[in-house]
Amino acid sequence: MERLSLDTNTPIKFSILALIALIIGVFSLTATASKRSDVAWQALNNGAMLIDVRTAQEFKSGYLDEAINMPLSSLNKLANPLDRNTSIVVYCRSGSRASHAKRQLYDMGFVNVINGGGLEEMQASKP
Repeated sequence: MERLSLDTNTPIKFSILALIALIIGVFSLTATASKRSDVAWQALNNGAMLIDVRTAQEFKSGYLDEAINMPLSSLNKLANPLDRNTSIVVYCRSGSRASHAKRQLYDMGFVNVINGGGLEEMQASKP
């Protein structure tokens, strides 16, 4: 039986491999993204506080119901009075600033913080 091999020096074969890798990557990202927003909605249904860490301008352009705007740049000051045991879900535009906010809140002593991802992601997975 002959062993199959791919010659990645052929431009078409390389392009096909790159396309396959891209498709797999997109599906992996989508699965992870929807999973984190699903976990966030479960926490919100159980009474977690919802914090939007985008700028005030971004917040004015649209936000999730019940969200409180605490821009990442002011999070230390705005979140400081909150009970450290409060369950919190953070979100932003894409999930990146929410990731930073989650780390910042943990560093402040909060014990239950969930990165819900981005606004559109949260909206798309809303139960």
